[in-house]
Amino acid sequence: MLKYWLALLLLLNAAVLAWQWDAFARWGHGPNAHREPERLQQQVRPEALKFEVMPPASATATLPALPDANALPPAADASAPVAASPAAVLPAPASSAPQAVPR
Repeated sequence: MLKYWLALLLLLNAAVLAWQWDAFARWGHGPNAHREPERLQQQVRPEALKFEVMPPASATATLPALPDANALPPAADASAPVAASPAAVLPAPASSAPQAVPR
């Protein structure tokens, strides 16, 4: 019994694949290529969007020079102790995801 169900499922999968590849288009049955054409008409200046892929941060950016651990900032008082935070010295992590730039 299971082999009949398997054969039926394979037959149905083959029919759906043929439908996707427009095998039944000459008889008027095929996938709907333009599903929502009214949304294309509602777009406001779609040519204004330009997508740029940002290069990886390691390829273009160099780390800024780290300050000397013993050096005091120019406006610091010599009598006050200075606590340096490592988070303040490190640059913010750069994202390599593509970003939309409006023109």
